[in-house]
Amino acid sequence: MRNFGRVIEVLTAGMKFSSDKYNIEGKVPFDNDTLPNESEIKIWNLAETTINNIKRGKVLMLNAGYKGDVGLLLHGYISNVDTVWEGVDKITTIHVLDSEDLDKREVKEIAFAENTLASKIIKQMASYIGLPIAQFNLNQDYRYQDGYTAKGKVTEIIAKVAKDCGTSVYINKNKLYVRNLRSGGDNVFAVNTKTGLIGTPGRFEKDGAKGFNIKMQLQHRVTTASMLNLSYSRFTGKAHVRSGSHTFSRTGDFVTEVEAIL
Repeated sequence: MRNFGRVIEVLTAGMKFSSDKYNIEGKVPFDNDTLPNESEIKIWNLAETTINNIKRGKVLMLNAGYKGDVGLLLHGYISNVDTVWEGVDKITTIHVLDSEDLDKREVKEIAFAENTLASKIIKQMASYIGLPIAQFNLNQDYRYQDGYTAKGKVTEIIAKVAKDCGTSVYINKNKLYVRNLRSGGDNVFAVNTKTGLIGTPGRFEKDGAKGFNIKMQLQHRVTTASMLNLSYSRFTGKAHVRSGSHTFSRTGDFVTEVEAIL
């Protein structure tokens, strides 16, 4: 195994908490839909003045990895902060959404003309939620010959229009992605016992897709739509990440688990 020397860093409100000084653990989920994911981070024995500066609505970033190879796992907004005592330890639990709560972003009614392309609707709707578009690549730019009426939650409108184009749309690290999970210019990550594969991947078949449930040593580069070059005794080939999570701690689990489709 090449991975050693765990590193966890939490940054918010001009403060930085590192695992070399604090006990930190938590879990960061990711998937391929427009609903914001909520992560949980626990930090032990912070001063009261410090806790008072960790506030709802503030931006929080989380880096993790190994000495010499640390990267961003989470860039979002604090949704809740709670501190409890367990014996002599004071534990602060921070919940973080990977984007602002976008459910409140709605449009009353916007009528698009005949022959409007889906790309125009998606880009206009995306401007209303204020997220930068990291990737935009439709399988098919569907043309609404009879026009289109946008009404309701902006994220739901984007998801419906993207579905008409046969394309996934999701939020990741406070950015919007419109793309096919199986295509794009992603790096390919080799996953085998030498690079950190843990145990034997489990096969699945659901939602019209086949793939593997894979567990590996924590890899900050792996997230939604990452391409994996999986190799173990029963399979060698490429798989594309649909969802998963990073779990981290100083002495316990330090893993990335994914559901990857073929």
